[in-house]
Amino acid sequence: MRSKLAMVESLLIVMIALASGAEAGCSCGGGADAWSGQAWLEDSMSESSNEASTSSGTVNGNGAEERSSAEVATEAGSDGDDDLFSSSISAQELREKLDGDSEPVIVYVSNTSPKGSKYIEGSIQLPSKSLIQSDGSLKPLADLANVIGNAGITEEDDLVIYGDCFSCGDETFVFWIMKYLGHQNVQILQEPATGLPMTGSMTTRPAANYSANPRPELLADYETISDGVFMVVDARSPDQFAAGHIEGAINIDYNRVIEGDWIKDDSALAEIFVDLNGDLPVAVYTKNGGQASIVWYALMLQEYDARLYTWNDWLSHQN
Repeated sequence: MRSKLAMVESLLIVMIALASGAEAGCSCGGGADAWSGQAWLEDSMSESSNEASTSSGTVNGNGAEERSSAEVATEAGSDGDDDLFSSSISAQELREKLDGDSEPVIVYVSNTSPKGSKYIEGSIQLPSKSLIQSDGSLKPLADLANVIGNAGITEEDDLVIYGDCFSCGDETFVFWIMKYLGHQNVQILQEPATGLPMTGSMTTRPAANYSANPRPELLADYETISDGVFMVVDARSPDQFAAGHIEGAINIDYNRVIEGDWIKDDSALAEIFVDLNGDLPVAVYTKNGGQASIVWYALMLQEYDARLYTWNDWLSHQN
């Protein structure tokens, strides 16, 4: 993972170069249940009054411009560290936040009750299944925003996500959803809630209006996969991969990137991803995308330009 020190050094190099140019008088100019990615994106964008922000770059099959992870971070400005450096939070850091002036909104995202039926005090509920339709496809953008708003979340909230089964993919999938919607301040609790105040009931918040600023570059579809735009990673088990997979896909079982209840360290991830070309965007898929989001999250931590896809959508186009 790129360190903040490296970023500072890079900025200093740029500043020195600009200063040198000025002194020399230089004048410088200036990404069996259908995913339905394309249809979902088109429907969502037509239903939403919020336009996705644009940037310079090549256009992908969604009609959205491809952006490298570095460009995404640059666009975020002072919050450019959001994706890479602040995607998780420890229990100790959360305790400090809870003791501060601005408390985060704590969101429980698993579809079942936690072990012992104990929640972090103040938690609201946003089960991952509430964000998909009965056929397993993603809800349209407007519906996603309504679900999140009805849970009492606004686009300005500082969110901390946690669940009861990291390997199920609930936490990383909801994290991906929030990033797709353009939410800036969202983190995953990366360890047991040791030392945090617990309770046996959930909290409810007044319904709110959630205004999305979608990032379509986080979503792959059949056309861009077929056109060979991405390196494709099949995050299912080796047995499932052997039974059938997208031609050219590399099998990286989602379990390989997990150690305990969290993602493996940087050196282990670098070894796991050694066969990937870091200059190409990556599309990760499993059956419905949930557990693929675990590998997507690990790729994000390693600065890959990555997005989600599903095996079910691929199958639906083969008939």
